[in-house]
Amino acid sequence: MSEQAVIDPLRFARDGDSLERSVAVTSMPRLQDRLANTDGEIRFRLAGQGGGAAQRPALRLWIEGELSLICQRCLGGYAFRLDVDETLLLARSEAELAAWEDADPLCEGLVAEPQLDVLGLVEDAILLALPMVPRHPEGECPAE
Repeated sequence: MSEQAVIDPLRFARDGDSLERSVAVTSMPRLQDRLANTDGEIRFRLAGQGGGAAQRPALRLWIEGELSLICQRCLGGYAFRLDVDETLLLARSEAELAAWEDADPLCEGLVAEPQLDVLGLVEDAILLALPMVPRHPEGECPAE
């Protein structure tokens, strides 16, 4: 993705807009130190949902791709399949988000700032989807 994608998340959700792109792994700087190499692309789709009187506005995010992570057993690279499907509720304030989280501790949401950097959101979701301690699957690590 060469151009920056910035959206108004509340309007995006209300209008039911969607955005689908492929991005180079190299375009995500916070991810770089966790990778064995930066080859490849990640595909994502962002869709707005709700916003009507009966439904909270939300963004649905799908991310697919493969990353080469660094195994913490052998320090070699291994392929990690990335498959994210999450819905983020859009709160109008920190207080509203805190109330939702108090009512439902598993609630995933964010405060809807007037301008949301879509690539930053995608990178955040990828970082949260990575294993805490990356390792080859059992029985596949050369160090075993």
